[in-house]
Amino acid sequence: MMCWLIIPVEPDVRKLKRSRVISLLIVFPAFFLLEFTVLSQETAKEDSVLTIPCKIPVPEIDRIILSYSGLNSSNQNELKPPDNGETARTLVLLDSLKAKASKTLITKKLYDLIISTAPSSPAKEIEGSGDTDFTAFSGKIIRNINIKRLNAFGTNINLPDLYEPSKLEEFLNKTHFSTNEFIIRKNILFSAGDTISALQINDNERILRQLPYIQDARIIIVPVAEEMADVYIVTRDVYSLAAEASFSGIKKGSLSVFEKNIFGMGHEFGFEVPHDSGLPNSPGFGVKYLINNISKTFINMNLFYFEGLGKRTYGFDLSRSLVSSATKYAGGISVRQMFTTEDLDTLSEPEPLKYNIQDYWLARSFLLNKESVTRLVVGARYYNNNVFDHPFIMPDSYLELQRYKMFMGSVSISKRKYYKTNLVYAYGRTEDIPFGSNLNLTSGYEISEYKKRYYSGINLSFTQSVKNLGYFYNKAGFATYFNEGKTEQGFLLLRTSYISNLLYLGRYRLRSFVNADYSRGFDRYSNEYLVFNREHGFSGFSNDSIGGNQRLSIGFETVLFSPVVFYGFKFAFFGFADFGFLFGTNEFLGEGDNLTGIGVGVRIGNDNLVFKTFQIRLGFFPNAPEYSRINNFHISGEARLKAINFEPGPPAVLSFE
Repeated sequence: MMCWLIIPVEPDVRKLKRSRVISLLIVFPAFFLLEFTVLSQETAKEDSVLTIPCKIPVPEIDRIILSYSGLNSSNQNELKPPDNGETARTLVLLDSLKAKASKTLITKKLYDLIISTAPSSPAKEIEGSGDTDFTAFSGKIIRNINIKRLNAFGTNINLPDLYEPSKLEEFLNKTHFSTNEFIIRKNILFSAGDTISALQINDNERILRQLPYIQDARIIIVPVAEEMADVYIVTRDVYSLAAEASFSGIKKGSLSVFEKNIFGMGHEFGFEVPHDSGLPNSPGFGVKYLINNISKTFINMNLFYFEGLGKRTYGFDLSRSLVSSATKYAGGISVRQMFTTEDLDTLSEPEPLKYNIQDYWLARSFLLNKESVTRLVVGARYYNNNVFDHPFIMPDSYLELQRYKMFMGSVSISKRKYYKTNLVYAYGRTEDIPFGSNLNLTSGYEISEYKKRYYSGINLSFTQSVKNLGYFYNKAGFATYFNEGKTEQGFLLLRTSYISNLLYLGRYRLRSFVNADYSRGFDRYSNEYLVFNREHGFSGFSNDSIGGNQRLSIGFETVLFSPVVFYGFKFAFFGFADFGFLFGTNEFLGEGDNLTGIGVGVRIGNDNLVFKTFQIRLGFFPNAPEYSRINNFHISGEARLKAINFEPGPPAVLSFE
């Protein structure tokens, strides 16, 4: 049962006063210096309500609450459904509202328009048809854009009119600055007076969900006349202040504190204090400042500085991605200065290393087919690894320490849509899983202090949904350098990932994952080889005495999502089995080193917070090679995984890892 309600309530005077005080007193000089208007995209104006004259009166957004539940794409209440009392009150309210709405023709029509039904359970299958269908509203003129912002705690994106925080949650809400309305508005691709595009609306809902300070977002269209409609945008914040700590014993660790939404302005500030008794200048200190979407251009700026542990680095990044299907231009500028000490095995003492990295890229996107979202993207890039001082190295070793310039160009054909689901990588929030394909051709020319050579690479990735089975992601890549007719630093990559359909076990949910990866390097540099790493499932294992030019890894994991909720924290129990093989260029599978890892664990996450997912992992490696370092019991903070995208980025060399 899905219901959308428009309920008159009194405006929150305290929120209005607080918003005015913040807007008057909180001024960032740097913000005003940096917020310049360039590369403008279709975005909304900053006035609080955008309107077009219409005979039907405009409802006051401060006096209504928009409520809807049961979207087939996601249901936040699935892990902890509302009690029957809430449902009963909602039904009584619906009956009362229907009786009142029947008194006039206009209110009756409005009631019929905004009340509808839909399945209440999250979809079991990821089948590529999860975009909300806005096509029925295509061509209508947008009359108003109304925004409702929800607190991080005690709220639900599917029931925005309910606000039932605990005492602790209410306290946390008071210590959090809600995202300012004008910050939401500058991330809107459309404005009042525009005609509705179903593709653009779906893109915009996804863009809002991807903001680091937004937990979830919904866009609802309500027709108000034959040719006009109002747009309602509901967003829910995350609690954006966090601290993280990691320790590998007393002698090594790190502490960081960050705020991803300073004073509700969408800016991020953070600092880190790492320590390592085995390195000079310990502890170190790092700081960064990030501005998202400068002046409605969707350009992000990142400033950073770090000193300690034998190195010093500082610089900035300016970047703009292909934000939506209609975005024509993307690009970036990155400059980084570094001073460090590299301890190479061939040196008796470390030597200083100083270098400057400059990275510039630009891409142009052409939308070939709006229905299938097929695009042709052409890109160019210049990369300058300007090394001023480095140890003695051979021409066929340590590329990152060499002085070189790289000129690259690429052509991509991308086709992609998104399916909205949940309980894949997160714990109930809406997740956008991509469907589509991407074919990329990249070529380049490198000029180094030792030689000149060409680069060529091809990448193909695509997804497939098999009914009653699940979702598949596949990728194949091949790349190499050419130097006087000979290949150098070649790489072949074959990868497939599988996500099962969601299995219902009472109030529990079960999902399985399978990852298979085959990597092969040929004519690589002397210091380059493949290893078993945590990216392939081998957390808690290390061995620097083994490596190879070929690696095959296969990982299985089954996750049981628990209905238990403890102060907003949700639990996912998992079991895993990983198998890896390392072997040389002319060797066959089984002739080199192999590794098996099996175990169980639990992940604890809270979608209302920006913390990493807390993971406790118990693993065993029954056939570990000699000289291996094993940590069977591993506690870590894991970055939240995201689905692999089909958005073409800057031209790049296929990564050997």
